[in-house]
Amino acid sequence: MTATADAPVRTPRFVVQRTLRTLAVAVSVGGYFFVGFFGYILFAILVRTWRRDPLRCALRLQRITGFGFRFMHHWLRWIRVADFDHRGALPDLPTGPCVVVANHPTQMDVTAIGACLGGACTIVKSTVFRRRMVHPLLVGAGMLEGPGTDPISVGRVIDDGVRRLREGMRIFVFPEGSRSFPDGLRPFGRVAFEIACRADVPLVTVGIRCRPVWLSREVPMFRPPHPMPVLRLRQLAVDLPADVGGDSRVLRERVEARLRDWLATA
Repeated sequence: MTATADAPVRTPRFVVQRTLRTLAVAVSVGGYFFVGFFGYILFAILVRTWRRDPLRCALRLQRITGFGFRFMHHWLRWIRVADFDHRGALPDLPTGPCVVVANHPTQMDVTAIGACLGGACTIVKSTVFRRRMVHPLLVGAGMLEGPGTDPISVGRVIDDGVRRLREGMRIFVFPEGSRSFPDGLRPFGRVAFEIACRADVPLVTVGIRCRPVWLSREVPMFRPPHPMPVLRLRQLAVDLPADVGGDSRVLRERVEARLRDWLATA
């Protein structure tokens, strides 16, 4: 039987490298839970200590989270599990409040963009946001609770997002709402674009590629591909709401078409 382009030859070297990378993932996950326990305690203490100034508390916790994301990606690169370096990944980001939107091929996208921004808020699914153990920490860090089944909750997310931007924060959102399809994008939601238009801040389009793909819906955590996955971010454009007359629908269509064209050139 001959190997195809999509099925690498399983030489002894390939098997050894794949096994070592799987072990490295297992060690990293174990370390994450160990450090995460103490991180949870630290966050809980800081939320309580800084509760008198919620805005300063949120900004500080976002910076701490950004530092943690950077450390995590340095570690994954050092042990050769996944290659991503935030330094120089998005060099032309606006300096002030903005909304960053991107495609979502892997679970690493959240931490990668968070590492680049060095501190920002994002939309967290309502089912996660409402969990008793993490709810106070997410609120303290200024995260946005995602919309539930009630259509009115969409307006609440938009209002909260505009408020965060006016407080000087950045927001990053994956408009697909879930990880991308293997062969393309899911339809885009409008929340991120409406937030940018109402706050009148720049909207940054970021394209994400991971080759070979890892942590997608089809490639689970403990089956890391070989060779080592390389994650890269590219800033495609910065749109101003005024350029589209403040119309979030037009802005969404423009950005979705741009990302589809960019992915088609892969």
